[in-house]
Amino acid sequence: MHTKVYSSSNSSLYLSLKELKESLKKDFENIDFLLFSIHPEYSCDVNESIQEVFGKIDYAAFYAIDAFKNREITNKAVTVTAFKFEKNTKIKKFWIEDIRNYENSDSLQQTAQYLNNNHKDFHIILASHAEERFGCFLVKLSENINYNPVNNIIGGISSGMVIDNELRSWQFTNDTTIKNGFLILSFENVEADIGISLGFKPYGITYKISKAEQSKLYTVDGHIKFSEIVKRLQRGIENPDPKYLWYLPLNILDEQDGYVSTLRIIERIEDDYVKLFGPVDEGQHFKLSFATADELINSDIETVNILKEKMKSPDIVFNFSCVARQYILDDKQQKEIEIYADAFDAPLFGFFTFGEIGPDKMHKKLKLYNETSLIIAMREK
Repeated sequence: MHTKVYSSSNSSLYLSLKELKESLKKDFENIDFLLFSIHPEYSCDVNESIQEVFGKIDYAAFYAIDAFKNREITNKAVTVTAFKFEKNTKIKKFWIEDIRNYENSDSLQQTAQYLNNNHKDFHIILASHAEERFGCFLVKLSENINYNPVNNIIGGISSGMVIDNELRSWQFTNDTTIKNGFLILSFENVEADIGISLGFKPYGITYKISKAEQSKLYTVDGHIKFSEIVKRLQRGIENPDPKYLWYLPLNILDEQDGYVSTLRIIERIEDDYVKLFGPVDEGQHFKLSFATADELINSDIETVNILKEKMKSPDIVFNFSCVARQYILDDKQQKEIEIYADAFDAPLFGFFTFGEIGPDKMHKKLKLYNETSLIIAMREK
């Protein structure tokens, strides 16, 4: 397939799309698919704007605060990847508009049936935060996938901003705005392989989760409030911010099937519980972990070198990397993207996520990761 990534940071979505269309016309006579990353501060109707500028074209879009264009991190911009298929590749789309009440709907069964019926395709999931429900949905979805290995499903939770009291981590396609659900892009007749970079290592005391509810962690080691533990970690810090604790993610120890260790980062600290970016289970053990920016970069290099051996000459490379990882990398966040882009002679597209979706080590189930960088190399068969 022929692919290329473009971006525009014009002041309006319409003008950015117009500028992108002019750039695309120079490189493509015909386009089969467009995939847009759009900063959530663009407030106009996304579907209407895309259709007004590009007419009848197959597309999907999602919100992201920071996206990737080859060796560049784009901010407050529209970034798009254009696809022109040269063989028999196709992209199918499946979406659920709202999963917040998935226990009382057939959304779980519909999604599992779709993935099971299309197990030969490679699927990219672009998900909404869904008021903290997506992680639990993913666990149940994984239990209903009936093929093996599950090595063809990856993705990320769209990064967004709270605007008008609503978190904009939405997706878009056709005339549909997906606010609390997800969109699956299924690539038919492609070869793809993945790598997951971590770099964090556990240290210190082992804790056992005594009381937890989905992504809320109440107590450890009996009746010890975990909120008190993390407050002590910030003692003496002026104006403490939960982001400071992103340097110390929870490393779940007793998941032997992890592709890499499952980490959980702290979203906020309440009096009675700590809210995490992802679910945890009672009875699990964890340590706090730590990594320097250099350790993350070294993990990126190791991961991409392994991936290069498995996937030669890809047509496109995708990267989904955690916003907390971006925070830890600080002024070296650009280096991570450069490592991936320089490793392959192919365009690179992706974004910083609110959570990464990938398989476990044995390729038996799906997991929601935090603080990982997930890389996908893809080419047409």
